[in-house]
Amino acid sequence: MSAGERASSDAEKGDGQTRRRADARRNRELILDAAASLYVREPGASMRAVAEAAGVGRSTLFRHFPSREDLEGAVERRKGEAASEDPSTLPSQPRAGGLVIAAPAGASDLTGAELGELQPPGELGREAPIVVDATHVLNEVPPHLVAEQLVTEARRMAGVAVALYVVDIDGSRLRRLAGSEDFPPELEGPLAVGPEIAPDAIPELNARFESMLPGCAPVPMWLRGRAIGVLVAIRVPREPLAEIARQGTAALELAGMYTDVFEIARRRRETSPAAEIQLNLLPPRNARVAGGEFAGSLLPSYDVGGDWFDFMENRDGAWLAIADAAGKGAEAAALGSVLLAALRAARRSGAGLEQAVRDMDRVIHEIGDADFFATGIVAHWYAPSGILRWLTCSHPPPLVAAPDGTLEELATGTHPAFGRAERRQKYRAEERSLKGGERLVLYTDGISERRTATRGLFGVEGIGRAIEGAGPSAAATTRAIQRAVTDASPLPLEDDAAVVVLAVT
Repeated sequence: MSAGERASSDAEKGDGQTRRRADARRNRELILDAAASLYVREPGASMRAVAEAAGVGRSTLFRHFPSREDLEGAVERRKGEAASEDPSTLPSQPRAGGLVIAAPAGASDLTGAELGELQPPGELGREAPIVVDATHVLNEVPPHLVAEQLVTEARRMAGVAVALYVVDIDGSRLRRLAGSEDFPPELEGPLAVGPEIAPDAIPELNARFESMLPGCAPVPMWLRGRAIGVLVAIRVPREPLAEIARQGTAALELAGMYTDVFEIARRRRETSPAAEIQLNLLPPRNARVAGGEFAGSLLPSYDVGGDWFDFMENRDGAWLAIADAAGKGAEAAALGSVLLAALRAARRSGAGLEQAVRDMDRVIHEIGDADFFATGIVAHWYAPSGILRWLTCSHPPPLVAAPDGTLEELATGTHPAFGRAERRQKYRAEERSLKGGERLVLYTDGISERRTATRGLFGVEGIGRAIEGAGPSAAATTRAIQRAVTDASPLPLEDDAAVVVLAVT
């Protein structure tokens, strides 16, 4: 080969490598664009769905991002890089990373604005346009007006009427919190898990809106895999509202710590003092954890007694518990809350499972009410090994649902109810491995002893039937049990009905 031919060949190879690098960069950007857009609508979207949205093969996707965590990290880093650009160079329209807004001309800050008034649309910033974050919104707008401010910004972007809905505390309705009165004050919604909508309920939500308000676009307001509200606009694509929804969700959640306005909107009728105690103690009804997901529900939401559930993920693994306090009304709720406080105090002081249960029993003894006791289960799950350890205190045993819906009642040793144990009571935890696709179900006897329309008991069989037709997620399983218990009889529930589900992914 002559020198000229070799040079030509080398040049062709170089061009080929350049093209391949360009193709790789283009594919990477396509994947990131698709993932960023898809995660707005479907936070739990699979890697397959991302590949399809980007128009690339799965092998290409995994070559760039070997795991979902790698992809999510890259999306977040790109958003962070966009947000850190020179503010003066940012466009006046929404972009990945935040909503861009500007202060009034000549204003150095908004500290002179009268408290209790809405800021003009697009003027939450200071001297130069900035990217809105939740804490900034909360610092600039009175908490009770945050929802109105978000709707005002959304209307400015969409150019049409907009409303913001939250979910009623029992999960049965959407209630208008802010926005145009062109929208109904209340809409029948999908049966949510308490005041939150899980990702797998969104198709039903969209179908309901298409039926009730044709042409309207509901945009869920996501926070860690759960929707705490919905933005709705008349005949406008979802994307213009998606950025407001993404930025506004955290602001709404934080503002709720400083005002009752949002909780008032979530209640279509008066709640009992007992219900208020319990509602303020319960964790988020849906939560993602390493290796799985939690969901929990408590019925009836407006007049409950001493039932509660709890879950939390710490460095040592995930904790979950459920309890049924004796009695009714505010006294049972108050005493039940002391029991939950004892569990959380033990957990936060580094106690193990057995010590936590021992502390819970002791605090009930210390109350000094001989008539008060509570049943319950306290459990700990370690995702890397899949090992579940639990202690049962005179409570219905745990259930495990296989991926095909088959239900197994776990054989378990039982200990005395909280407040009934001897001073030197010994506790020995049970142990079992949970595999991918399995769901752990803990429940109170308000579910199993629910009277049906034929006056029989709902029982474990009723739970099994509900799970057979449910989706595999914790939220879908919880919703199915909740719906089956509610529909079992036209009569109201005679006792609290609590359920908590851990779904292993």
